[in-house]
This record gives sequence, structure tokens and C-alpha cells, in this order.
Amino acid sequence: MTPAEIDAVLDDLFGAAEEGDWDRFAGHFADDARLRQNVGRELKKADAMVALPAFTADGTQLRYERVRRVYGESSATEMHDAVFVKPDGRVVSIDICVVIQFDAEGRIVRSDEYLDSAAAAALFA
Repeated sequence: MTPAEIDAVLDDLFGAAEEGDWDRFAGHFADDARLRQNVGRELKKADAMVALPAFTADGTQLRYERVRRVYGESSATEMHDAVFVKPDGRVVSIDICVVIQFDAEGRIVRSDEYLDSAAAAALFA
């Protein structure tokens, strides 16, 4: 995949998360995709699509800032700040690095996300 093709996928993927369109988000992953956060266990796609929407299920708004990407042949590493605005107005910002691998069709087959667990804990405080 070219950097432009990767950008199109990742822009739409993270845009779907910001909009809470989890079906569109899930559509970017291969059926057998694996997702892992350093603060949890590896998840199959179906399990991840239950867990990830939970971060915004209470009306929390999500946006991504300071996006930086490094490209590989069929992969990308994206660093960004995930900024969550809780319904009570609290803002939780988490600096995240995610390594994403793509298959030949441009679907995500693996996502490894690294984040500060203490910062993430503030989401549920």
C-alpha cells in the first residue's frame, strides 16, 4: 500500500471512531483481525467491537489530535493524542502509539496499541 492509500484508510478509520460509527470502523478490519492494547489482552475483531465503543457509550466525545504517521510496505505506525471529553466536561488526553498491519486488500489484520495506563484509567474515574 502507498502512504496515500494508508492515509485514506486511517483517516476514515479514526474519523469513524470520532463520529461513533462503529460499523464503519469495524469494516476496515479483516474478519480474522487481532487487536491488542498494552493494558489488556489480545482481542478478536468481534470482541474488540464490543470493547472499543464502551469508551464513548456514556456520551463521551472523542477526537484525535497531533497525528503523526510512519509508513511501512503494508503497515503504518500512528502516534496521536486521543482526547476524550466526558459528559461532565472533564477532558482526558492520552498519548497513543498504534502499529497497524494491512492485508493485500487494504484491510487491517493486526493493531497493536500502546498507551499510558494511568492516563487511560481517568476515563473511568
